[in-house]
Amino acid sequence: MRIVAALLGAGLLLTACERTPAEVPPSHYLSPVVTIPPSPLADPNLVRWMDGFCTAVHGYRDRARREADPTRPLPRTAAEAQQQLGADLGGMAARTGEVVGKLDALSAAPVPAAETARRAFVAKFSKARDRAAAAKTRLDRAKPGDQASPGPAAEALEQAQQDIEGTYDPVGAVTASPELMLAADNAPGCKS
Repeated sequence: MRIVAALLGAGLLLTACERTPAEVPPSHYLSPVVTIPPSPLADPNLVRWMDGFCTAVHGYRDRARREADPTRPLPRTAAEAQQQLGADLGGMAARTGEVVGKLDALSAAPVPAAETARRAFVAKFSKARDRAAAAKTRLDRAKPGDQASPGPAAEALEQAQQDIEGTYDPVGAVTASPELMLAADNAPGCKS
């Protein structure tokens, strides 16, 4: 019963921000080329950097919505729970890893506040990625049908989701910097 409750909680967390399949863009792996409009007030380098920062973070949320399956039935056996949790942990590790990769690939931060924000987000997403990947490895090593393995896996998934709590608003991380806020106002990726 504990397994079902843990999976139900994890499923609710994953589907809380679902989008229906009709809303999924046909080319969800390709990002459109966006021309950043010039602003006499915003430094174009800051706008480009903030656009990349916001796009990386919003990409996690968008991908999580696309991958959510609200119609997935609850598992009836420990083996089914292992399979669903393995998929959930693998998806979490992949999504958070993608964000870390994109944040690491950003050009040098144009101002110290931007670098501070990037480091904080990389740390949170890395922690979630590592936690989910380690839990998936432990789950994958468990004997199929092992009654004890789904509980810790569900707890690790929930903790990984908590690790990235507060990262859904990348602009909120730079509110102390007026120049980054101005850049965010002009960056298309920050308008999600």
